[in-house]
Amino acid sequence: MNELVFVGTGEALDPALPNTSLLYRGPRTLLLDCGYAVPHAFWRISQDVDLLDGVWISHGHADHCFGLPALLLWMRLGGRTRALTVFGGPGSRARIGVVLELGYPGSYAASKCYPINFVELEPGAVGEFGPLELRIAASAHSIVNHALRVETPGLRSVMYSGDGAITPGTRELASGVDVLVHECFFATPGGQRKHGDVEGCIALGREAGVQTLGLLHFAAEAKPEIRRRVEELDDRSFEVLMPDVGDRVSLG
Repeated sequence: MNELVFVGTGEALDPALPNTSLLYRGPRTLLLDCGYAVPHAFWRISQDVDLLDGVWISHGHADHCFGLPALLLWMRLGGRTRALTVFGGPGSRARIGVVLELGYPGSYAASKCYPINFVELEPGAVGEFGPLELRIAASAHSIVNHALRVETPGLRSVMYSGDGAITPGTRELASGVDVLVHECFFATPGGQRKHGDVEGCIALGREAGVQTLGLLHFAAEAKPEIRRRVEELDDRSFEVLMPDVGDRVSLG
């Protein structure tokens, strides 16, 4: 089953939606980000402790990584024995280790837990995960955030922005991608903002030549205005989605 599942689509303080998170299902299965509201949303999709081959963490904000301790402990208590790979950008291993230890101290020790392998991807390099090729680039955010691009032979390519405004690096990373999922916190551009906006995201999709653009992570109070702006600016040259939790995009 080759698909992208929207586990969560909300921003950090959205009262109605779980934090933004995607499930990439191909020859390897990856969870893209795991904020504090994500585990329960994930469990509504799957109760299989062996489903995931890996988890990608875009950056260290709570709504993108604080759900990891619960998710990983649930796998252990559910009987998982095979290794899990946790991916992040440079310096992520130490930060993720702190989050895990604060969440459930000692619970992921080698004597207790299935193997957890940490892999730090580097901008400008290609990481391999089975047949998947992984590349990253830094966006403009309040802390370091990395967008992730996943290439798999025979499947549509996917880029997930994490958080942050577009940079030359993420623009290059998006070039030629088939499915672009980008956070879109603002309805209109302005100033030195550290999040995406409707106009910028749609322009990036057009420039990159995408087939599908998914917009999510809307500021909770700005949702109506963001949706209105998407309708105004959508030129129909590619598919623009504002996905609900549980929606799926085929990668076949």
